[in-house]
Amino acid sequence: MSPSHDAIELEALRARLADAEETLRAIRHGEVDALVIGAVAGEEQLFTLTGADQTYRNFVEGMSDGAATVSADGIILYANQALADLVGASCSRIVGQPVLALLTEPSWPRVRDMIGPASPGGSIEAVLLTVDKQEVPALVGASALTVDQTHITCLTITDLTSERNAEANLAHLAQHDALTGLPNRTLLTDRIQHALERRTTGTGQLALLFCDVDGFKNINDAYGHQVGDAVLKTIATRILSTIRPQDTAARMGGDEFVVLCEDLADPGTAAMVAARLSAAVAAVIPTSIGEIETTLSIGVALAGHGDDVSSDTLLRDADEAMYKAKRQGPNVIELFDETLRSMAASRLELLSDLRRATANGELRLFYQPVVDIVEESVVGVEALLRWQHPTRGLVPPDDFIPFAERSGLIVPIGDWVMREACHQGARWQRASRSGRRPTMSVNVSGRQLTHGARLVDTVQAALADSGLDPTALILEVTESALMDDAAAALRVVQRLKSLGVRIAIDDFGTGYSSLVYLKRFPVDLLKVDRSFVAGLGRNRDDSVIARSVIELAHAFDISAVAEGIERPEQLAELRRLDCRYGQGHLWSPPRPAEELGHELVVSPLQPTTAASTVA
Repeated sequence: MSPSHDAIELEALRARLADAEETLRAIRHGEVDALVIGAVAGEEQLFTLTGADQTYRNFVEGMSDGAATVSADGIILYANQALADLVGASCSRIVGQPVLALLTEPSWPRVRDMIGPASPGGSIEAVLLTVDKQEVPALVGASALTVDQTHITCLTITDLTSERNAEANLAHLAQHDALTGLPNRTLLTDRIQHALERRTTGTGQLALLFCDVDGFKNINDAYGHQVGDAVLKTIATRILSTIRPQDTAARMGGDEFVVLCEDLADPGTAAMVAARLSAAVAAVIPTSIGEIETTLSIGVALAGHGDDVSSDTLLRDADEAMYKAKRQGPNVIELFDETLRSMAASRLELLSDLRRATANGELRLFYQPVVDIVEESVVGVEALLRWQHPTRGLVPPDDFIPFAERSGLIVPIGDWVMREACHQGARWQRASRSGRRPTMSVNVSGRQLTHGARLVDTVQAALADSGLDPTALILEVTESALMDDAAAALRVVQRLKSLGVRIAIDDFGTGYSSLVYLKRFPVDLLKVDRSFVAGLGRNRDDSVIARSVIELAHAFDISAVAEGIERPEQLAELRRLDCRYGQGHLWSPPRPAEELGHELVVSPLQPTTAASTVA
């Protein structure tokens, strides 16, 4: 009996579908309405697809993610072109292979569990293996499908390479400095800790070298941050070229670098490393504006086998040595010793006490009059912070304010100062009999300026709570604080001015400010630094500098206030230079509010009389 016409056509169709590549081509081009399931396993079953499935086929073939159907025993029955591209093989090579052949061995158990009728579905992370043995991280999703009682699994495979690279970049950025690429404080601290744990002999020394670029702020101020960044990158490169491969160079931020060295023979070796660093950095640095010379102040701290130190204490010791070098420098190397350790311990104790000073009510404000030297009357006061320590007595500001700055405590302390000064200023204004409203000057630190939103909120709240006239509040900001980030500082100053307060630049003439910035900043007063006032009447250079600052203030329609006036000849010279305001011990030292009294603030003051009361 001859085979029927239908049977002949079915056999011909099976022959065409026996070639996997031909099958895929036929399905892609819509030439057949059939999908082979299990053909590679020896059982050919044909499932007719409806016309609506043509859209589905087009969608799967056009996917950017890989797609495959897998039999219950793990054989690939279909793969789209995206999956073929992902593993670097043709579709015909993939179809008929076990799906596990596309994966690294550690991924097999998780993918195997996703195949078959009992598959929970969902998605897992796995690693694909390309034909040239490259590993590709992937997200594999699975869903079960039953067709005529035959179980298959539909897989989607998403390439995670971009995501993994992004994660790696984020992890790198979290532990490295963005400008120089060096490890940052986080990674350095971890490496110091591991280095301390590796000390196994009594001979090797671990050394930490804390390096600060001398005068770097002047480079930024004079030439801009772009040149400053180029200098820092060059310094980082020179440091790396000087140290051994096993050593670590890190950037702590700003112009501070740290070098960690292990297994050094003795302290002399550490000093030699520091000397090489110093020499390497001291060579001129070519920049877009010409050659720039830089030097380093370096502090060295050591840890031998058996020394009870942590990463934090070692960093603190090296930092303390660096600051001692800075005070002697520039271009000085200082080794941390027991004297410095004792000083550091004392300062650490002082810092710990300072953290509790505000809560314990130990902080005080003293006030120094600001005098109209033409009318010889007090026009305001400057609030100055003092610390009444329970056992040390009255701590001089130079002994604790720098630590408050470095630790960040100056921000909450500054909030307290602002509130207290505004309340005292309001009390004096309400008590005034002359109708004059004395001004209240309050110093604002660079740290407070970097917390611009908090500073503005603090000033606004202090004015509202106290009732002080905003025009009576003068905020004194140092020249260097304004120039650290002039653009950001300008935004903060403009917001402060919008509250109605006045702005003074303190210590003017000691930094490297630009006249362009001085013109842009809405400044009301310039304070002539006491270092220029000291020689007035005796030193011609000081008179020249003071005259220049005063004339500059007048040119910008800004009032000038001279600080540190102690002698009558200084006062006479300032009058000759047409300086309108001054303050100093010639009239009164800083005193508590109850000693100063509101009468002092609102009445004429003769310098000779007040000077006689100064010890």
